[in-house]
Amino acid sequence: MEEAVLTIPSLWADHHILAVRDALCPLDGVESVLASALNRTATVTYDPAKLTPEQLVASLAKAGYAVGDGAGDDASAADEPQGWAGNGSRVAVTNPVDLAMSGDYRKY
Repeated sequence: MEEAVLTIPSLWADHHILAVRDALCPLDGVESVLASALNRTATVTYDPAKLTPEQLVASLAKAGYAVGDGAGDDASAADEPQGWAGNGSRVAVTNPVDLAMSGDYRKY
């Protein structure tokens, strides 16, 4: 088995992840597909005896997801940090009105 990491600049939401998986998983020779909207990549494990990287790229293009390096794309700047570490901290603040209306259900 071999692994191909494909950069897909237009991969930015859950429905795109599903569409990419739908385009790649049915191909004969594909063992697994791990797509990440955060990193805008799809990591494909495949059998090189049955499939080539060019066929993976062609299947994605047919589904409307062009493979590229992401440079110059508004959604994926080349100098943008990749992975969760580059996104900073995430903090949720509960609206006081919601908290008052929720009663005992919000008490941990």
